[in-house]
Amino acid sequence: MKKSFTSHSPSSDHYFIGPREMKLPKFEFEYPPSCYGLVVSSTKNSNKTELISDSSSESLLPPLIYFKIKEKKIQKEQDERCVLVGNTLHQMPKKIIKPKISYQPDIFPLKALKKKIVKQKFNGIYFEDERYSQDPQFQLNYANLRTYYNAINLSNNLYVQPTINSYKAYIGKGNNGQLVQWILKRRWWWSIVDKEKEQVNFLWQQLRNNSYIDSIPESNQEILQQQYNNDEQNIVIQDIQYQNLLPNQLGLQIQKLRKKAGKNSKIISYDQAQKVSQTLRLFEVNANTKLHNHIQNNTHLGSKKNLFYNMKKYYEQQGLNVFDFLPQTYHIKNKEDLQNFVQQNQNQSIWIVKPAELTNRGHGIHIFQTINEVQQYLRSIHHHKNGAQKTFIVQKYIENPLLYNQRKFDIRCYILFTSVNGQHKGYWYKDGYIRTSSQEFSLMNLSNKLIHLTNDAVQKYSEDYGRFEKGNKVSFEEFNNFLPIDFYQTIYNQMRNIALHQFKATYGKLDPKRKENSFELFGLDFMIDDKFKVWLIETNTNPCLECSGPLLTKLIPQLIEDLFKLVLDPLYPPPQFYTQKKFIYDSFENKFELIFDSSMLDVPLKFTQNLIDEQ
Repeated sequence: MKKSFTSHSPSSDHYFIGPREMKLPKFEFEYPPSCYGLVVSSTKNSNKTELISDSSSESLLPPLIYFKIKEKKIQKEQDERCVLVGNTLHQMPKKIIKPKISYQPDIFPLKALKKKIVKQKFNGIYFEDERYSQDPQFQLNYANLRTYYNAINLSNNLYVQPTINSYKAYIGKGNNGQLVQWILKRRWWWSIVDKEKEQVNFLWQQLRNNSYIDSIPESNQEILQQQYNNDEQNIVIQDIQYQNLLPNQLGLQIQKLRKKAGKNSKIISYDQAQKVSQTLRLFEVNANTKLHNHIQNNTHLGSKKNLFYNMKKYYEQQGLNVFDFLPQTYHIKNKEDLQNFVQQNQNQSIWIVKPAELTNRGHGIHIFQTINEVQQYLRSIHHHKNGAQKTFIVQKYIENPLLYNQRKFDIRCYILFTSVNGQHKGYWYKDGYIRTSSQEFSLMNLSNKLIHLTNDAVQKYSEDYGRFEKGNKVSFEEFNNFLPIDFYQTIYNQMRNIALHQFKATYGKLDPKRKENSFELFGLDFMIDDKFKVWLIETNTNPCLECSGPLLTKLIPQLIEDLFKLVLDPLYPPPQFYTQKKFIYDSFENKFELIFDSSMLDVPLKFTQNLIDEQ
């Protein structure tokens, strides 16, 4: 039988063996019938081949027997000098290696490659498992990752100990839920499900799920008021990348641990954490551990009327006038409130009327030129879609707004409220953007919302949307270059202070039962007048996460990523891993900044005001 995969070269001492499934090599050559008694001869350095007569006794044999004898002689000589490994013939000294043919792949034997793995000790963490990479850079990154998680949890008096290696999440539709899914999928220890959302570890959706929140246990850990040294509060710690997420005193303690030699310099052990926090809780994360992206009573900031009442109460206790921070505001619940409003405001002013609850993104907003127009509109009874009767917020319209290239604008900022282990914290996000209108500002046409409302839900219907700025958005840096003053030293600081006032004003009202794990991202809207004074317009739950324009295409994903790095990852850390590819981020930098901590607040839960919490 012809084997085309077997050949022999006269000018070479190598045999080439084909597929491995051959049990034994078989050599067969084809020859013409006229070659009986003749031997093929070739001259070195010549391509000419001749048939010559062979007078030896072997040449008189039949051709098949003759070639087989020749083959055995050549094979014997080759076997004495080489060994065939895979498809390659290796020549070896006869005295060292016994000639044999091997049909294993062309690789070195496993025993020859296997080296004794020495368990290396790294300065800061001990890897005793052979699967760990012995690369010092990997071990350093791994130690820093675990230290980061421990530090964030320690700020909430927690030491997390997972009991499972993977978690389940449900991401609701709407408000760019696909982007949230994409960012969560980067975390390889998470899986996203589309049903049984009451049983998942993490629930993200547009509206608050009260039944899911009720299933989250309440924390029974006491909030101990920490006494901080004023000098320590002013120290800037530079060698901890995420210091802006931690209380200053905790940052100083972690810094001292890092300066120590040996293992204490890289990780925070449970024993070390107990010395830092006297009320430390060992928290076992299991399949029943839950986290929601909404908190109880979130409408104490998200509802326009509750925001007004909470801020008014807080500023009165501080001896300040609320209308130095919010435009002049009235809550109209009935005809009596409307009558009092009319009597107190006989002067000619422009007023903006908004539903006091259950609205956002510009819905239901009207602007009126006179008091009579406001009175005529509010005399009618209005109802929400759920049948509840509407109440209204009436605010004095800012008639002298600062303009951006002759057009009105507002500023969108973000704050984050977290309730982890019953510890309440408030964070300010350092980045935001300016939303511009599509048409030049004018008070002559109050019915044109494209002039007076900068919400994307309104502006996207304009023919000039995106004509002046891509997506009608301007970054803080661009805006700073546009202003004649320093944006960060004046306007930015005013907005940050008002955000802090909101956390203080609603302390004890947001998440009153102190659930173990929940958080809420709020969107704040500010306006600036022509004297560079900042006015808080409203605070929104479920802020828009759509990436309209190149600026938001970068900002919104970074916002969600920073949010997950702060709230999700420390509570649900990844299981042990052994390769560099498993790191989902190399940097622990985060644009959230801790500005409110319930353990640092000197005001106890005593001035809680009974307000209605609307869904």
